[in-house]
Amino acid sequence: MAYWSFASSIYGSAWSDEIVGPLFSDKARTRDWLDILAVLAEVQGEFNVIPKAAATTLGETLRGIEVDDDFISDIARGYANSSHSTAGLIESVRKRCEPEAAEWFYFGASVQDLADTWLVLTLRRCGTQLRQRLAGVLNGLGEMAVAHRSTVMAGRTHGQIGLPITFGFKVAGWLAELLRHEERLRLATERLCYGQLCGGVGSVSSLGPDGLAVQAEFLRRLDLQVPDASWTASRDVFADWGNVLALLCSCAERIGQEVFTLQRTEIDELREAATRATIGSITMPHKRNPEIGEHLGTLAKVVRMNAAALMEALPHSNERDARGWKLEWHVIPELTIAAARCVELLEVMLSGLEVRPAAMRANLDRCDYFFASESLMLALAAHTGKQTAHQVILELARVAKEQQLTLKTAALQADAVRAHLDEAQLEDIFALERCVGSCERIVDSVIAALRGRALPTV
Repeated sequence: MAYWSFASSIYGSAWSDEIVGPLFSDKARTRDWLDILAVLAEVQGEFNVIPKAAATTLGETLRGIEVDDDFISDIARGYANSSHSTAGLIESVRKRCEPEAAEWFYFGASVQDLADTWLVLTLRRCGTQLRQRLAGVLNGLGEMAVAHRSTVMAGRTHGQIGLPITFGFKVAGWLAELLRHEERLRLATERLCYGQLCGGVGSVSSLGPDGLAVQAEFLRRLDLQVPDASWTASRDVFADWGNVLALLCSCAERIGQEVFTLQRTEIDELREAATRATIGSITMPHKRNPEIGEHLGTLAKVVRMNAAALMEALPHSNERDARGWKLEWHVIPELTIAAARCVELLEVMLSGLEVRPAAMRANLDRCDYFFASESLMLALAAHTGKQTAHQVILELARVAKEQQLTLKTAALQADAVRAHLDEAQLEDIFALERCVGSCERIVDSVIAALRGRALPTV
């Protein structure tokens, strides 16, 4: 029975992907833990921390254990009986190992040594996967921005039509932010480089006079670096990871919110892809809902809330404080899995997105030329000054709306405007393409930044 939506056999695909999610399963984690402990035993044998024969036996035994349902159940019973995080694992291995070698299993290492080292290794794999997926999103957005570099649409502020922009410009804004998040994710992944083998209070006392050498060799074999000092009570790297994913997913939510808004019936400028099997509503058969755009927001909220919990977990007491780091056992897998699914769904949504240029143009045409108010004000300001021009156009817009005139018609009839601007100048001012400013050049700049970035490949 699944009590957690992420593990639901029915709804799990909404919350978890097929690659990152399974990395945090009981079987995957236990398999990794056994492999890490096998390396530990072998290194300890080489440094005579434990008998060489025991080290050899432990390495073979740990790698040979089948992590099946019975083994997991055995560990679970041991944990339930002892209330200790790894006592069940130790007892389960003891049952499957030669007695003399079993005495030396998990020698000199703490729960946190094992759990932190595993988590770093796992998150590095997650970071690689996330960056590969994000690269697909970035490249897709680049293609979209180029394709719609000149596709004119309404720019909106406070939910209202403001000035014309191009859809490529809007996409370039998404792309520019995601490029920053890709860089943050790269750096956060690179910072996941330190393992943990420091013992009870971080002094490495349990590993004998060669403890630091044992630590260094153990971490080298796992392709990890030696920390300058124990980080059992310093959790900044994990908090950094969580906050980087929160930023990334918040951007995904913003893009999803744009699709959600622009797919509204009365706007209809974008549409999520739909197949013949897609059902928007079981009560209103005509509905075509922006399901992915909505769910990106849901996943982003899960990530942000868990990232906030990691910040709460930062203050540790003394050299170890389970109140903080055991919280990580829940929130880090959940936020990482949710982030992976969020990025995956973002790519799915964007790859099938239907862009509707005709609807974009129609919405601007219904705007009665009010989109040109800035251009008109600035042209007039060259003769009257900006503040006077603002007052003139503000009043002109009020009158035009009251009399149900277009702003262009009102301007052609207004003495305060015609005293400085002739008909030909006004025609040029109200030309739609003239009002998009530097949108196309900004698209070009962002695309150049994308092409200059070395992104990971699958």
